[in-house]
Amino acid sequence: MKMNKLNIAFAALAISALGSSCVSRGNDPGWEYAPDMYYSKGYEPYNQADSFQLNPHGMSMRNPVAGTVAHGKLDFVYNLPNTGEGYERSATEVTAPANVDGIDTRGKYLYEIYCSPCHGIDGKNDGAVFQKVSTLKPAWKSYQDEYIQNLEEGKIYHTLTYGKNNMGSHASVLTPMDRWRVIKYVKQLSGVSTNSVALVESGVQETSNEDKSN
Repeated sequence: MKMNKLNIAFAALAISALGSSCVSRGNDPGWEYAPDMYYSKGYEPYNQADSFQLNPHGMSMRNPVAGTVAHGKLDFVYNLPNTGEGYERSATEVTAPANVDGIDTRGKYLYEIYCSPCHGIDGKNDGAVFQKVSTLKPAWKSYQDEYIQNLEEGKIYHTLTYGKNNMGSHASVLTPMDRWRVIKYVKQLSGVSTNSVALVESGVQETSNEDKSN
């Protein structure tokens, strides 16, 4: 009888030790088998609670100063608000970088991934999504409409950044430069730069008038 009670006592102790090895005990490792698995010795940005008392909430880093921009990310700064006024201002205040032109196959590549499911390969609003849910279609019929041909590139950029009507924001999947590449390709599909479309499809580099004369 005594042996059974002793066995039960040892079993209870073993279970207690096993349970404590899997439970976090704050700053007291207790019976944990490997406390470093729970409490990282290396600083973790914006975390590491209770380990760095100089910063708020024990964070090992502080939040960046308001208004600062990470190195190399200046083009992600977009100061126009997501309002009707911001949309109208984008027509004149937002312009494409000088190094983005129509001869860029990446614009076509990205368009076919993110835009063609709705707007179709040729920009005729005949993509699989619009075929299935026609009520999502915009008022204009295709990129060849005068509306798209005359639409300022800044407004298209604003729409890709924030979204507009049934179209959501594409800022999470397209970098600022890639948004411009897509915009240039959309303009090509609209017929504004038909020569560039042919050149992109054939892979031929466009030459300037100055080069042609030499």
